[in-house]
Amino acid sequence: MRKIRTVLLLFTFLFSLTSCDLFESTTVSSKDIKKASSWSSNDQPPSYSDCESLEKKEQMACFQSLISDLVLMYIADASMVASAPIEESIELKLKVDKEGIFSLVEADLSNQLIEVLPNLESILSDAVASLPNALPATKTNVGVYVDAQFSLPVLIRAQPVE
Repeated sequence: MRKIRTVLLLFTFLFSLTSCDLFESTTVSSKDIKKASSWSSNDQPPSYSDCESLEKKEQMACFQSLISDLVLMYIADASMVASAPIEESIELKLKVDKEGIFSLVEADLSNQLIEVLPNLESILSDAVASLPNALPATKTNVGVYVDAQFSLPVLIRAQPVE
């Protein structure tokens, strides 16, 4: 009798496991994941508190303007000396991580610019690293901070010292 009871109990247990929804796997397609994680107009880009009271489009312009001004001030304070006159527009690719810390991903520098201002890339990297922490970007559909990358155009003008 004890053996039958044990078998019935085991059978009932196994039957309940096989009908349990806990063991049912659900898969989310990579297309759905990509769609949910792609940037949307509802998401909040990185910002500074000075720009928060503005409309979303104006916030990004304010943010980029503040960054541009700080980078240009850093470059001016570096007192670089050019070996030849130059006026060139460059593009900096910047990253603001989940903690609001800036880093230089890439600086699109021409060979001519590197030749005239050989320390420019390290100065740009230092300038970006010196930026005050920002409010990080927020993926609003999941409510988490995310890394964000963006481009910042910078005009470099230099004259040799006479």
